[in-house]
Amino acid sequence: MTWNPAHIRMLGFAACAGLLFGCTSAPLPLPQPTNPQVTISGASLDRVKKALVTEMSKRKFHVAKESGQTISFEQPASKAALESLPSRAVRGGNPVERVTFTIASEKDDIQISADVVILRKLAAMEGETEINQGSEGQTVQAILDQIASQFGTPKATKKEN
Repeated sequence: MTWNPAHIRMLGFAACAGLLFGCTSAPLPLPQPTNPQVTISGASLDRVKKALVTEMSKRKFHVAKESGQTISFEQPASKAALESLPSRAVRGGNPVERVTFTIASEKDDIQISADVVILRKLAAMEGETEINQGSEGQTVQAILDQIASQFGTPKATKKEN
């Protein structure tokens, strides 16, 4: 059998069609949440807030700001947290680790999400570097899981971007 241009084109077309079919039939991975979060059933909002304050105080954080459904905790940034960042991300100022919890209540469920950042305070300006995916984010997720198991029934959290 000799390869003429018609056979080569047909083979190329079949390969492209197979590749296109393979790409469209592969399931897309579900986006994973980027922030630590948990949903708790059967717990009171006040008990959850009190538990957050207690757990964060054990880790030397202090309440920096509380307003409505948001609580922010701060402490001087640890050496380990700073070493995980590019050097220019923390130049100048006094770096602070900030954990902000956002609490939403729906029916019998309380959803808590956290945002973990390194904050540089330079005069009147603030610069933030997100560290949700680092060891600090894992620690905050462990705190949320612990609170969920102590004060209610943890539920599977809806996956978000």
